[in-house]
Amino acid sequence: MKDRGELSRIVDGETRVVLTRDLSTMNPNLAPGSQGLVVGRLANYVLKVAFPRVTVGINWQDCEIVEGKTGMPTDQEQPKSIPKPRAMGEE
Repeated sequence: MKDRGELSRIVDGETRVVLTRDLSTMNPNLAPGSQGLVVGRLANYVLKVAFPRVTVGINWQDCEIVEGKTGMPTDQEQPKSIPKPRAMGEE
């Protein structure tokens, strides 16, 4: 999301988001393109997002709203690419 105003469109338990940033260093299931369901807020601008295998806090700037889809995404809707393992300190 590029504008904080889009946060007003998010409905907890219904709105689905897709990651636009690679967060696979936190968890290998958080590759770009992964879809999750917003289940709450951890802070004013941090969304609590449930992915099929993990629930994490995501900054509002690291995701986009998926139009026309609601509810929890399935494993089949997740990206098929497997991120390469990373060494400590590597970006």
